[in-house]
Amino acid sequence: MLNRFLDILFPQQNCCICRKEGRYSTRRPWCEECHKTMFNMRNCMSICDKCGKCLEEGEGLCRDCQTNPPGFDIARAVGPYDEPYRIAIKVLKFMGRRHLSVQMGHLMARAVQAEPRFMPIDLIIPVPVSQANFKQRGFNQTEELARQIAKDLHIKMDAGLLRRVKETPSQRELTKEEREKNLLFAFQVKDNKKIYRKNILLVDDVYTTGSTGRECTRTLLEAGAARVSLITWATGKGF
Repeated sequence: MLNRFLDILFPQQNCCICRKEGRYSTRRPWCEECHKTMFNMRNCMSICDKCGKCLEEGEGLCRDCQTNPPGFDIARAVGPYDEPYRIAIKVLKFMGRRHLSVQMGHLMARAVQAEPRFMPIDLIIPVPVSQANFKQRGFNQTEELARQIAKDLHIKMDAGLLRRVKETPSQRELTKEEREKNLLFAFQVKDNKKIYRKNILLVDDVYTTGSTGRECTRTLLEAGAARVSLITWATGKGF
């Protein structure tokens, strides 16, 4: 019912990635060519066993996970933060095409189901955005993605438990060290009892330096969560 409503509200005459003309919907927002490209990209990449970043060759851990292991158990993404994955998330975030979260969230849920180390999951929590970004966009893209993931996995999602309590400058132009300092103590758990000894699936849109995922994980674990895992739409490169 909701998908039909979204298709009426957001009629799509073009592929959201390459703009090829055709008939598209919430379950098929991109053309077959873009779909094949995305499929091929995620099936031919080596990834870090811990954080899921793309590796140039071989298997094992990326440099970050070797020198400074993150607190989460495992992180995975649907594909690399490269075209067409990068275009899809930018269209969702900056063009307000919220209907894209249906298929993107569905693919993220499938990535979770494909990796047994994610289980068990007791609760799904999206990463909160800053107030400035929320006012600008009118929505939190990670909450939209988490809602579809929760629906597919039949697991409760709570978007209000993890809050951003410190407004921070944009992360885009900052170094890894500056991002970590920028986000330190930026998040807070609203009710520790609701996450106490719970296995949390944290949802974010992209994993690049990992600063956001690391700080959210630290906050959740210090508040009493038993374990945190992370799923994103796209991931950066690890060396």
